[in-house]
Amino acid sequence: MRDNNKRCLVPDTDSEFQAQQCDSPQDYTVQSEYSLHTELSINNSSSESAQKKKRSLKRLWSEVQHEQISTYPLQQQSGDGLILALIRTRDQIFFDWSITEETAQEVLQLVLVLLLHAAALFLQFGLTYHLYVTTVDGLFAPFAHGVDEQIEVINRALFGDPPTALDMEDPVQKSAQELCLKQHSMGFVHLMVLSLWGARMVTEVSETLNKVAILSLILPPIEGRAFIQEGDGGKMTIEHMSWGMKAVVIVTDILPKLFCTMFLMWTGGKLFMLTYTMGSLIIPLLTLTYILQIPAILFTGFSSFKFKEKVELTHYQYRMALCYTSQTCQIWGLTVIKAAATGMYVFMLYFVIFGDVTAYRNLCSRYLSLFPQGKCSFGCHLGISKLTGPHKAG
Repeated sequence: MRDNNKRCLVPDTDSEFQAQQCDSPQDYTVQSEYSLHTELSINNSSSESAQKKKRSLKRLWSEVQHEQISTYPLQQQSGDGLILALIRTRDQIFFDWSITEETAQEVLQLVLVLLLHAAALFLQFGLTYHLYVTTVDGLFAPFAHGVDEQIEVINRALFGDPPTALDMEDPVQKSAQELCLKQHSMGFVHLMVLSLWGARMVTEVSETLNKVAILSLILPPIEGRAFIQEGDGGKMTIEHMSWGMKAVVIVTDILPKLFCTMFLMWTGGKLFMLTYTMGSLIIPLLTLTYILQIPAILFTGFSSFKFKEKVELTHYQYRMALCYTSQTCQIWGLTVIKAAATGMYVFMLYFVIFGDVTAYRNLCSRYLSLFPQGKCSFGCHLGISKLTGPHKAG
């Protein structure tokens, strides 16, 4: 760099050349000031550009925050534990590709929860299938063959003039009476147990479908931002989720759970419909309820205390849309839908799918109320005693 001060220190002279030499440092100084001003302008414009970008991201995030949102807590079961482990592992790997202790811990936690979830689904489906094959499927055997003939002989006995008891010497009439003593209608008891089971399973299905709706309303990912955001007190919120992650959740958790729930719903309904004693109704009800809780039992029993605490402190965050925007819909609409679904479930089992069994039992109750056999329980008297006309088979 040139010494500007030295060049300006010249003796007084009238020489134009020397005067130009003395002026030249001033020109150089002006150029230096101009260069510095240009550099500052460039830096200022870069800073303004960065600030504009920052303000733009802030405005975008502000718009997201001002949108109506709500939260939904994760449940203490293997499915929700798997979802949390998947998202935490994704965030850890996405922001830190190196193999660290934290990454290894997240991956191992994911493997453990995945094994627990697979075991829960296997046990849930396996036990339900075993119960169906060994117990439930055989309950329909008495109604599989010869029921039409038995209905005809009971109709003749009831609506003859005068009504006559079944002849125990006749093989068909004897088998009809023996089946009636076992399968007489329990009336209100069957409807009550079916309604309780239906309400429980409809609630389970609705919770699964509710999770699907919530997944669809979770905000899409923002570049450079993790899916899970941590707050005060260890609370975590799943604020963003990509469509790929949503697809993984649906395949690994939603669909298997929905399939197992529907299979359990059908198995329990058939079991309660075809069981004809009160003792045989209560024990299967408790057993099926236990099978329904297997994912929660395995998760709470084998997951670490720390991870269970993380699941308890984690919530989904989703946009308010669909039925979630209306208090009336949430309070009354969903309740009415669940009640209607439960009623439809009971109606389909009691009057449509097993309508012949219901008709046969009611016919037996009429017969046993007219011709008591001594072994008839109080359930015999829950049927219709008024004879309105013969029942036609088929």
